[in-house]
Amino acid sequence: MKVVLILLRREIIENDMKGSNNISGFTLVEIIVVMIIVGILASIALPNLFSNVSKSRAEEALANMSTFRPTIEACIVKQAGTTDTNCNSVDLGLPASTANFSYSLEGPTGVTDTSYVITATGMGALSGTDEIVISRVGALWPNMGAITCVGVGKLLGAC
Repeated sequence: MKVVLILLRREIIENDMKGSNNISGFTLVEIIVVMIIVGILASIALPNLFSNVSKSRAEEALANMSTFRPTIEACIVKQAGTTDTNCNSVDLGLPASTANFSYSLEGPTGVTDTSYVITATGMGALSGTDEIVISRVGALWPNMGAITCVGVGKLLGAC
């Protein structure tokens, strides 16, 4: 039994001596290749991420503006034939701004005017030149007139 333990001990020591030259790890070339692959993947993914952020902000503006439209049109119908033209954003209780956009309403301006323009101007990451404009021209009844939507700047194509 003593002989077996001595032989095992000798074998363990010899293996340790041989293995001391085998250092494990990654080479510089392997690390550089991995970094290049990560860089390529990031260059593909990040632009898509940022365009999706702009699209989601544009959807927020369009959703808010589409909730404004019925309120504005109800005011126009209510004020029809009168000289009262209080169909503006303050009188209607529409918000002037949210976290990403400031909103403005132009029109109607007279007794028979049923046209209006709602503008959402970007704030923060969306500069002041990034806008969504919804305009309505023509009679409310019977054909609802023409409604147009235009995106400008980063919001181009948002409508």
